[in-house]
Amino acid sequence: MRAYYLDRIRIFLTILVIFHHTAIAFGASGGWYYISPESASGSAQMLLSFFMTIDQAYFMSFFFLISALLMPASYERKGFGQFVKDRLVRLGIPLIVYIVLIHPTVVWFVLDHTGQEISWPRLAWYLISREPGSGPMWFVLTLLIFELLYALYMKFREHKGSGQRMTKTPTGLGIILFIVGTGIVAFLVRLGYPAGKNFFGLQFGYFPLYIAMYIVGIVAARRHWTEKLTLRQSKPWFYLSIAAILVLMIVMMQNAGKDLSSFSGGWNTSALFYAMWEPVVCVGFCFFITLLARDHMNRPDNFVTKMSKASYPAYIIHPLIVVLSTFVLESLPVSPYLKIAGVCLLAVPVCFGAGVLFNRITKK
Repeated sequence: MRAYYLDRIRIFLTILVIFHHTAIAFGASGGWYYISPESASGSAQMLLSFFMTIDQAYFMSFFFLISALLMPASYERKGFGQFVKDRLVRLGIPLIVYIVLIHPTVVWFVLDHTGQEISWPRLAWYLISREPGSGPMWFVLTLLIFELLYALYMKFREHKGSGQRMTKTPTGLGIILFIVGTGIVAFLVRLGYPAGKNFFGLQFGYFPLYIAMYIVGIVAARRHWTEKLTLRQSKPWFYLSIAAILVLMIVMMQNAGKDLSSFSGGWNTSALFYAMWEPVVCVGFCFFITLLARDHMNRPDNFVTKMSKASYPAYIIHPLIVVLSTFVLESLPVSPYLKIAGVCLLAVPVCFGAGVLFNRITKK
């Protein structure tokens, strides 16, 4: 039976990605193709950065969790060969298209908008040959690696029986150990690779949580956690995540106007705090939202199903749409908040509309 609630979560997360990058375009902390000169500053910038920090703590990890929840059933249905072929086509081809076509196009539009003239073919060749970029498709690249590794793992252990299909759910102690363990690993990774630093779009400082949540998704699928856990069990962890957010608010207010780079990594208490804070928020939000959606949004809806199927191509094309929408609205004499809202109101339907059109053309 299709888990309709996951469709709704996928749509929500895709919209959140569009909002996230739009906010960065107008002053929130983070990297993006184009930062408008008409962006927020002072307290407005700090507030946007605060919300982006919350998003960063859970939304991409949530994507990995959902992908992993669906993967074991897909592998068992298709088998090793067909599963690998399907992943290479569904993930590999869009990744290549993005690197050789969409990424150079977005960069070209930004350069043209800022008065730097260069021909598209020349720029594309330079970027592809010397500075290839994956943009937000780093997620697809990472997911492809994760899923191929899972397929290889299953291939080598397929004759060892099915003893892993247990229904035991995680205990409170197990969740605490997960939070502490991922936080410590992230802190250690960031000693050499601070949060925000990237290689080909891959920010390894965040990967301990991405990997951990992906593994949780696999285990949850094989042990049927989403069928056994209750919404009531998730609430204390969600309340804890809200408390953690309030603590972060206090910390940011105390450090207003100061250099916050120490939080990104290094042998200091700020980096340790941030590394431990993230999994608290991630677990609370992912745990609660998943079960809330399961209990109250698990019903069929043709429109939701169509939008869910369109969310992947919408994710792929959104950098181009967000950047062009930012160009259109950045000069409006309104606050950055209204500009962000305007870009989102424009970009979200265009991205999903493009996704629906793509699926119709390819008959998906």
